[in-house]
Parts: sequence; C-alpha cells; structure tokens
Amino acid sequence: MKKLLILLSAVAVISCGTEESSVDNAKNENLKANQSLITELTDEEYPDNNDIESRSPAWNKYSHDKVEVIRNSEKDFTLIFYPNNELSDTLFIEHVNLLAWMPTIPDYITDDYLKHIGIINAEWNRNQVKLVEGEFRMSTTNEEHAKTVRVDLARNCLNAYAWEVITYAEEGSMYHGWFDFPKAMYRELFDEVNKGKVTFAAYKDHLEIYTHPRKEKVDLEMFRTVKASFEVPFTNLNDQGYPMTGARKSKYKNIVSPQKPVVINDFLNDDTKFSTFQWPGWYDTKDPRSSTLSMLAHPQKVLLNGTISNNKSKDETIEFDISFGRAGDTSYVSRVVIGGVKLSELKQMPIEDYNGAFKYPMGIGNHPFYEGLESVQSNLTQNSPYYALILDPEGKWVDSHFFGVDGPILHLDENDPNIIHFWLLSFERHAMVTHLTIELPKLKLAEEIQP
Repeated sequence: MKKLLILLSAVAVISCGTEESSVDNAKNENLKANQSLITELTDEEYPDNNDIESRSPAWNKYSHDKVEVIRNSEKDFTLIFYPNNELSDTLFIEHVNLLAWMPTIPDYITDDYLKHIGIINAEWNRNQVKLVEGEFRMSTTNEEHAKTVRVDLARNCLNAYAWEVITYAEEGSMYHGWFDFPKAMYRELFDEVNKGKVTFAAYKDHLEIYTHPRKEKVDLEMFRTVKASFEVPFTNLNDQGYPMTGARKSKYKNIVSPQKPVVINDFLNDDTKFSTFQWPGWYDTKDPRSSTLSMLAHPQKVLLNGTISNNKSKDETIEFDISFGRAGDTSYVSRVVIGGVKLSELKQMPIEDYNGAFKYPMGIGNHPFYEGLESVQSNLTQNSPYYALILDPEGKWVDSHFFGVDGPILHLDENDPNIIHFWLLSFERHAMVTHLTIELPKLKLAEEIQP
C-alpha cells in the first residue's frame, strides 16, 4: 500500500542521494511554495527500521502524500498532512510556534567560534516533539482518526529541511512519513530566529550538506562563571551492561560492531561501528559509521563545578568536566564537558527507567532529543544554559558525531540522592558507551554546589 515518493534533496556525509521519477517531478511541479511531498518507506526499503518489532497492527494501512505549512501569524502555524488512500484522514497540527523548532544558539553566546559550532550542531541534532490528544486534530471522514492517539513531529538530525511525522495507536507506532520542510519558508524562519547572530546563506554548506566545522580552542568562560570546584569520587561501571529498554532495546540490532556486546567496555575501541542515519531519516547497517570510542576507555578524573550561567536569568547550574585516557595511551586525555545543568532537572530513579532521565544531545543550548509540545514552546534555546562538548588535550573542540557520542543521560540514584548516574549515549543513541556514578560533595548542595 505504501508508495515511495522521493523528495527534492541531496545530503551529505551521513546521508544518501536520490533520483526522482517523472511522476514525482510532475507532482513537485504542482506543489505550492508552502507544500512538500511525503516519503513513505516499506519494510523492504527500510529493513533496519528499529520500530518494526513495536508497531501497531494498523501499520501499513494509512498513507499521506503531501504536507502544507501555513503561517497564520508571527508565532502561529498550521501543518496539514493530506490523506492518500480511502482509509486515511487529514491530520492537522494547529496553533504551534514552529519558530521554536528552528535551529539557533543562545542569545548570550557572542563568541564567533561558539556560534559556528553551535548552529551546526543545532541543525544536525534530532528534536522530536510529542503531541497528545487535544494537541492535534484529524478529519473524521475515514478510519485513521479513530485509531490515532498521538502524533510526533520531528526535525531530524540530518540536513536542513529534513522533518518527520509519526503517528501512534494504543499498541505502538502506526505511520511514519518523511518530508522536506518547504525550503524557502525554512530559510526565512531560520533567518528570523537567528537575526543578528548568523544567516542561513553564510552557513548554507554546513546546514544543507554537512561540512566539517573548523576545530579551534573553546573558552568555557563564554558559558559560565565557576563559583566552586570539586574533584569528586566516582565509580566506573563500564565493566557492566546497561538496561536494554526503550530505544536501547530496539536499536540493538543496529550495532554493527562489536557483535553481541555484553558490557560497555566492549564498545570502547576504534573498531566499534554503528548503523548510519541516511536521508531522508532511516538507519542503514550496510554503510556503518566508525567511531573513536577508544578515547573513553579510561575515566581518570571528575571535576564537578558549581557555576552561574552567562544567560539572561543567570541560572545556578553544575558542570561535569570529566577526563578520559585513551586505550593504549592513557597520556592522551580527552575531556567531556557537560554544563548548564540544573540539579532540579535530575530525577531520582532506578537505572531501568533511565530513558526518562535528563537526556540531551551534544551542542550548545540544544533542546532534548524528545519532549512535549509545551516544553519545546516554552524552554527556548535563546536563554538555555546548557552546553555539551568534547575537547582534545589542547582544549580544542572535537566533533562528537565522529567521536561516536550523541549526548548524556543524567539522573540521581534511586536509593541515594547524593549519587549521580552519568551515562553517555553512542552515535545515534544505539548503545551506552559510558556509565559512571559520581558522588556529590558531602556538603549542603544549595550552599556549595549551587552558588
């Protein structure tokens, strides 16, 4: 039932090109400027789909062929997904502020190099937003509306324009479509959000096709002022496995090497490879991504810093500055710096529930990988204190995509709120590649860790 509709896009280092049929060219010619075709992939076209095992029985019944994006006012947008068969209904996502989805950088970042790596990382990181009943609407002409309980709208982690729509029934995912956000409108909104910071034209090659950001030294003082610093005890749990729940369970099949890993240490070498995320947004084990995860083999030191953010609200935050020695050469030290974290954001939970913990991508001021509609529209990047960077021995920025890390998961121990579980997600969140427990200083947090 699904019909592949190829979009107008060619992407980059972590994506694949496409060819358009004459039928698709004709359909594109009939589109309005604020419309795009939708791509749908069959299981034969997308055999490495990690959702196959958790889908609704209604999967493959519904189809949509076109999306329209309407700007009603400055911060009020409507997206309409049109049906493509007799069982499907029209999907409306109304009164949303799509400006909140646009890649940008915090207002207080004035350093040109941080703007450079910040805007590129913002585009090439996933932000998937969940809409529940009352936050979307469907026509009631056909069958689809009665089964749809949730809709997700995602700006995926590929090039500019690459978005996804996913619908869910009670039993699991029911429909998945990929589309290019209308390009002229996307560029216009990007420039609007980033006025006075960066322009789309200046970063076109980085945003449309992944051109490597330049590598320079990072000045962490641009993010925050350190008010207290502690070298704290930690326990290295990389000789253990990790909970095979949520995406870690569904994405296990997309680990190319090592085969059948048991513990985290199995990943901490330069032979580790993961399925690549290809255009328009699907996993491909036939073109695996290498990593340099040997850099994480030997955790050496954990600095926990109490900081005040340079953002407008001067948030009181903490920063993790963790040194790792390389496998075979522990004198080569990489640092993973995760900062702008509010202790109040860290939940106390068992490790089995870690998918619901603080989970953010690498970068500057990024949204979490997954969030709700209220969150994306209220927790704007412009004032975000968050940053997550990998630095080499000279303090220069390292591209996390090629290092093999996507971002941290942080939470408090279920039995002891003075212990933080520090996890690192692998490239594309296929696995966990670090697990440390970090002891908070034996002092009153409000007085000593938070300035």
